Amino acid sequence: MLIRPLFSLFLSLILSIVISNVSGKIVKRMVGGLEAPPGRFLHQVSLQYLTPYGCAYHHCGGSILDEKHIITAAHCVTDLTTHKLDNVPIFVVAGTTDLRVKSSGIYRDIEYTFIPNSYTKNHPKFYFDDIAILRLTHPLPLKDQHQRIRAVNLPAANQYLSGYTNTQYATMSGFGTYQQTVNPYSGKITKGGSSPVLKYTFGRINTLLPGYEHLCGANQVCVTPWNPNKEGEDGGICQGDSGGPLVDESTNTLIGVVSSTLEECGQLSMFARVSSYLDFIKVATKGGFGQVDFVKSKFFNGPAMQESPFCI
Repeated sequence: MLIRPLFSLFLSLILSIVISNVSGKIVKRMVGGLEAPPGRFLHQVSLQYLTPYGCAYHHCGGSILDEKHIITAAHCVTDLTTHKLDNVPIFVVAGTTDLRVKSSGIYRDIEYTFIPNSYTKNHPKFYFDDIAILRLTHPLPLKDQHQRIRAVNLPAANQYLSGYTNTQYATMSGFGTYQQTVNPYSGKITKGGSSPVLKYTFGRINTLLPGYEHLCGANQVCVTPWNPNKEGEDGGICQGDSGGPLVDESTNTLIGVVSSTLEECGQLSMFARVSSYLDFIKVATKGGFGQVDFVKSKFFNGPAMQESPFCI
């Protein structure tokens, strides 16, 4: 089965990172859903880069692990062709549900990026081991009394494992594509741009669509839409949501990291199962250089992160 990445052609033209649109069965990329109220998803971050046109562009999502670390997807920080770590010039924006309101964000540069050794080796087999840890140059103010941000909790090793007896609902959130159009005659799918406003939707974990059972590996969580109260539209992850969270809101626990979806967003969403990567996370956050793949950032954006307007 052909797999193609989610990132935009715009990014490849600007940064010479090979990124393209999608025409296969799977793409890396929330349509539908609802706008997130301030204070609900305090762990959510946006990974952005500065364009030559003087604005900041949303690249991927992520979640706060602690004051110095962000968890995201490996494909957000690796070269599309080699799947090896690349010095992608991204930075972190936390503490906001509207990326256009620059004063509401907390901005941090990235010092180190870590991915599992197995991520590069496993390609081109789907997007297995699609997880990464970012170490920030300066800590986030998690103890701030205003509670603008909060770390997400990690699961236990035996939580959220696959199996039809564990199909609870969970919440996905992101700043990615919020609309798509499917031509009923040609089947061509056209997607809109990323949303500057954080959105969220619900799904049932460890569920599959008939005929797509082979797409979900043991270290992945597959999710189908679930909207019992009919709040907004059924939704799912889409382009720009990569690296973002799938959480159990009742315990603020991170179940998965956005990895991939079918070409038509909102049907089946695939995540890296966080409980499968606790050893990797421990090594990366404790400075296990040599035990995992890592790269030291060559890019430091400084004040420009907050001073540059968001690309519309």
